[in-house]
Amino acid sequence: MASYRKRSNGWEYRVSYKKPDGTFGSKSKGGFKTKAEAVIAASQAQIDLENNVIVDKTITLADYFDQWATVHKKPHIDPVTFEKYEFTHKKILEYFPDVKMHKITPTSYQNVLNLMADRFVHSTIKLFNQHIRGSLKVAVYEGTLKKDFTTLAKVHSNVDSKDEANKFIELEEYLELIAHSRKNIKHQSHFFIYLVSKTGLRPAEAQGLTMDDMYDILELDINKTYKISGKNKGWKGTKNKQSKRRVPFDSDVWETYQEYLQMGYIDNPEKRLFIRASDTAIKKVIRKRVSNQLATPHSLRHTYVSYLKHKGIDILTISKLIGHKDVLETLKTYTHLFQDQKEDDFEKIRQLF
Repeated sequence: MASYRKRSNGWEYRVSYKKPDGTFGSKSKGGFKTKAEAVIAASQAQIDLENNVIVDKTITLADYFDQWATVHKKPHIDPVTFEKYEFTHKKILEYFPDVKMHKITPTSYQNVLNLMADRFVHSTIKLFNQHIRGSLKVAVYEGTLKKDFTTLAKVHSNVDSKDEANKFIELEEYLELIAHSRKNIKHQSHFFIYLVSKTGLRPAEAQGLTMDDMYDILELDINKTYKISGKNKGWKGTKNKQSKRRVPFDSDVWETYQEYLQMGYIDNPEKRLFIRASDTAIKKVIRKRVSNQLATPHSLRHTYVSYLKHKGIDILTISKLIGHKDVLETLKTYTHLFQDQKEDDFEKIRQLF
């Protein structure tokens, strides 16, 4: 029910309502030039209150996002993944400093995305937008915010991502790198390169290997990861449930592993295979042996996929071997590889009839 009265600065309404917890409250607003304006505003206020929409005009986007991420994300994801939400929070503080959440419009939000387009690659801006949109879904559902200002947002970037070719090592150099590393396994960085090149593990998965994960049936058990630097250093879970998997390897890997235990392995309480294989050392070895000077430890994994495809291994098998969530993720990650396959398949189809 609403009541109205005229004050020195104009008309004011007061609406009484019942809260979800059973108690009663009231909402008022003044400054309307006419009673008719106050009646219209009061009617909208009543509709909002009946729908449990009580916009919080004091909370900033940064504070709300922080609360949402802490409650709805942090308990359910690993610390490394949560760092991405912390990055988004940092960018919110940069682009929306002390800005009240209800004050942000689709236009002002799009303007920020446009500014980010000159600094960040498409995937970074897309993730930023996805995170904020996720938090606003809860805000709108709770009634803290009336509308989601990200609904019409368009994500683009003027910054080129790393060239697709920079992810890979030439196949001939890849095989030579494997052979070179095989001869130098007294150095942990070399055995790391050898093993990742022949199994396609993510670098963090390889860093998380222990002696208990290597089986003489020529399989690796991937069940954890290890972050060797930065924030939240130490043992972590796998990237997703599909990343927990068994990966086959050949007999030479098993023989090399046995030699490594005698020559390069350093005894440690956790039985980790690698405790002195830093990212810097691994990059140094790789870049000394290959022409791609942007190659990283992750390039070994990408090239492993390329090699399997080159040898005719089915995409479904590849996807499961490398621990992708599904085949779609594999296709997205290695678009140009399978684009080449499409052209080959088209030619085969032309020859069928």
